[in-house]
Amino acid sequence: MKKFLSIIFVIAIVLNGAYSFAVDVNFQTGFNYDWWESNKDDRGRQFYIPVQIGSEYENFSFLLQTAYIYAKLNPSNRQGNLQPEDVSLKDVIDTKINFSYELLDKFPIDILFGLDFNLPTGRTQLRTKELALILDPDLVSIHRFGEGFNINPTATFVKEWENWAAGMGVGYVWRGEYDYSSEINDYDPGDIFSLTGEIDYRFSPAWETRFFAEYAHYSKDQVDDVDFYHEGELLLIGVGFEYEQTTWDTALTLRSLFRDKSKLQSETLKLLTENQNSHGDEWIADFVFRYFVNPETTFKSALQFLWIEENDYDYDHSLFIGKKEKVTLELAVSRYFNPYFEAELNLKGFILEAEKNPFHPDGDYDYKGISIGANFTSRF
Repeated sequence: MKKFLSIIFVIAIVLNGAYSFAVDVNFQTGFNYDWWESNKDDRGRQFYIPVQIGSEYENFSFLLQTAYIYAKLNPSNRQGNLQPEDVSLKDVIDTKINFSYELLDKFPIDILFGLDFNLPTGRTQLRTKELALILDPDLVSIHRFGEGFNINPTATFVKEWENWAAGMGVGYVWRGEYDYSSEINDYDPGDIFSLTGEIDYRFSPAWETRFFAEYAHYSKDQVDDVDFYHEGELLLIGVGFEYEQTTWDTALTLRSLFRDKSKLQSETLKLLTENQNSHGDEWIADFVFRYFVNPETTFKSALQFLWIEENDYDYDHSLFIGKKEKVTLELAVSRYFNPYFEAELNLKGFILEAEKNPFHPDGDYDYKGISIGANFTSRF
């Protein structure tokens, strides 16, 4: 908690300095509570307080994000333990910082430069029992508590003409070394090179569609300077449709993710391409509807379907990951009070069916969960 208060103090200094130079600043905080349980009587919950500060000055922008989290896991006694041990953690997560600069209307294309940092303010070197808190990201909002010092420069190029718009981005994430757990020290995750692209077309003042894609290449993960794992390349493709009216709008987005085979450490400590693909293809559909009650109040509903195919390994293989199906429904209301303050309340619920995987290798699981949150934004 002291670390979190120190970060808040730094944010206050930044806010005061930005205000002195007449920079547009917004400060956002609130709370979020996640709860879930399985059909095997496992239960977990997270409560976190996010903090975000953003500012703009001419073509420059700045964004800082962090949060204070309390996470707890209550395992069942299906393993024969009369009193299974609960595990909890409370700490600050890593702090994200973004700087960006826009070059608009100066060249045939607009250019956006970005520079992101991950500051290792979170928890690493987890104890053995705390590793159980690193959960499936489909169960909780925050599934990673800390990493190393990361740097991510990006460049985005955009061109608009008539009813068309096209953009392309390139980025590189340099991920620093850190101690993953009390038993795995000097963990060096692989760097990431990425390419993104998007084409938008507006059929009419009401209808717009977009096609987008992303490619990512990963370098090798190492532990104590020894090659440990090499993630396969990733390809994401998608299409989106948007329809706008005076009092409401809606959007439908369809995405597919495909991953290549990874390389695993062999008995000789060399990386070998796996015999089968340990990644199943992933399909996601998002439907969003917003209703504008008046200029100050907006209702939002969102429905997401997630389907991940089982991978190519046999069911009894240690690397088998079964199919996963998830449905999520979110309801939210936001209120604009004045130019200096707005708020949003949201409620989310999900059901998840997941076959055997590394998070629960003993069989198939069904989950259900809810999230309740509120965000408050102030502008200076």
